[in-house]
Amino acid sequence: MDRISNLPDCILLHILSFLPTKTAFFTAVLSRRWTHLCHDLQHFDFNQIQFHNRNQTWSDFSSRKRLFATVNWILSRHKAPPIRTFRLTCNVDQFDQSTVEWFIRKVFGPNLEELNLQLSLVDRSYHRVFIPNGVLSCTSLVTLRLNGGITIPSPLSSSCPYHLPSLKTLQLYNVVTSVGNLEEILSHCTALETLILDSIVLSREGQGQLRICFPSLKSLHSKSCFWEPLRLFVIDTPSLKRLDIQVESGFREIRVRNLHNVEEASINLPWQFPVLKFLVKLCRIRILVLRLLVFDCLPDAPPHLIPEFTCLQRLELTVRCFDTRYIMDMLQKCPMLKLLAVVFNASPYDKVFHILMVYLTLLFCWLFF
Repeated sequence: MDRISNLPDCILLHILSFLPTKTAFFTAVLSRRWTHLCHDLQHFDFNQIQFHNRNQTWSDFSSRKRLFATVNWILSRHKAPPIRTFRLTCNVDQFDQSTVEWFIRKVFGPNLEELNLQLSLVDRSYHRVFIPNGVLSCTSLVTLRLNGGITIPSPLSSSCPYHLPSLKTLQLYNVVTSVGNLEEILSHCTALETLILDSIVLSREGQGQLRICFPSLKSLHSKSCFWEPLRLFVIDTPSLKRLDIQVESGFREIRVRNLHNVEEASINLPWQFPVLKFLVKLCRIRILVLRLLVFDCLPDAPPHLIPEFTCLQRLELTVRCFDTRYIMDMLQKCPMLKLLAVVFNASPYDKVFHILMVYLTLLFCWLFF
């Protein structure tokens, strides 16, 4: 007998939990014991790529059909123990909405700890998958990742509010919801540590205010799209370590507080006043990245408004053209700087000239500073 079969069931189940579910079920051919183990799995990971044939002769529809049939077969036969992890990565069309929603309802329960849905719309239909309200009141949920053709609806009633006391990681990509819904969800995530809001389409419902205020939040990535401008956008995160914010449009006023513990930040905003607000609050930062949109506004700011970064060791500037004054002004604000990176987003004809000018500037800094 092989050595791995001598291990207790709990260890074998733990090993199988790291495998894609389709691969894990292949072990059922070994013996009846492995068959029972497969039906006792608590962690499920399904990916449509695994259902493509090697010659790629099956269409996307065929692989998706095989995937859904497999998921349906496994979930319909799963009795116990309760499901703790469910990951699904696939394409969806307007006819798959009810199927995926049935999967979510089937895996949802008081022991669910991770829900990860990566759904890509195969057409431009607006038949998105709706997340059941019960998922957003799951007290055991620790990680929630939603990406693609997904809509987060409003609560059915005030008696069934959002409640996610155990949630530590919330990642939303290309999800459709309202400003009121998003703020209501965030207000009930009291233990949140990682928050990603990437290219979310937010409809204007409620007061048009979005507050990201968490005493426990350590990492924040915000890249959002708004149908209508927010009246107020607030960031208040005293424990934050990593910040990445990119907003091309979408708010009239921004308030920034308690960013004194941030060690690494990336900023891409086209307005001078909000950028300066962030820089003042990030004066003790160690790694700072200023993206292309910042170059459109910050070089015109009076140098005395830019704070001194006494702890900054690495600075990355993205520019459209070589601006000696802008680069030198930033260098003078960074007495402890060890690494400067200048990234050019310019036409191919200008890049050679720009690179040459960077070397000359660095040589000048080395000789005279």
